[in-house]
Amino acid sequence: MLRKTYVVLMVTLFCSLVFGGAVHAHNLWLNPDNYFPAVGTTVEIGIGWGHKYPANRVDQQIRDGQLEAIQAVDPNGGTVDLTKISTGKYQLAIDKPGAWLITARIKPGFFTMTPEGRKWGNKKAVENAVKCTNFHIQAKTVLIAGGSAKNLGGAAGQSVEIIPITDPSGIKAGDELAVQVLFNGKPLADASLKATYAGFGPQGMDHHHQKPPAKPEGAPPKPPADGKKPPRHKSHYPVETTTDAQGKAVLQLKNSGYWMIMLSHRCPFADSATCDEYMYNMAFTFEVSK
Repeated sequence: MLRKTYVVLMVTLFCSLVFGGAVHAHNLWLNPDNYFPAVGTTVEIGIGWGHKYPANRVDQQIRDGQLEAIQAVDPNGGTVDLTKISTGKYQLAIDKPGAWLITARIKPGFFTMTPEGRKWGNKKAVENAVKCTNFHIQAKTVLIAGGSAKNLGGAAGQSVEIIPITDPSGIKAGDELAVQVLFNGKPLADASLKATYAGFGPQGMDHHHQKPPAKPEGAPPKPPADGKKPPRHKSHYPVETTTDAQGKAVLQLKNSGYWMIMLSHRCPFADSATCDEYMYNMAFTFEVSK
């Protein structure tokens, strides 16, 4: 027991020292058709997958068998299974007031970069390995049923988890949302959070992804006035912040609509001969009223 506790503490310590920046891998997210349902109703929850968060909240279709688990924690802390309607659609019957915590994850795996490009598998399975990543991609959302926020601050037990401190049902455009980030059940300090709303920019994620206007054929490049190279645009989101020592952060939400908070957390893999790093991608979705 002591050895297990020691290993968990050491992994948490190592992971607190290394963080991923912008989210480059796919994200998984949840799309409820009603974030504030009445008791006695059924909520339909779509599975979001991809790089973009467009206005309709759908980017790519998740493949059959790709999702490893999806479940709910009810306001009393009990685990509830969702009903599968199709590969990317589930239903949840709301039978009591309070906060329903919905979580999902895809099957974890390994990918390794090589001089020939990315290959699936760890360093022991791939030749000419340069860098290996063990990916864990998860999603979470919270439904506030019957006007009650009971169990809002409860943890669903995800390896990396975003927990709302502010009741999302009371948030309007211009308000703030306070959250706490946990890693292995402990506050995660200095974690980089990026938030966007559905339809932000041409791509729904990052307006700097848009291509510049095409130049006339044969036209020479226009040199900068000062002779220096123009600065490269960095990835931009409507809200970017960092958690404090208690893993807490406050996000200013200027727009109404559907929002997603993203976190990509990396840390050294337990066995460097097998892989180099863990990568935990988490997306938390919620709705801001007008």
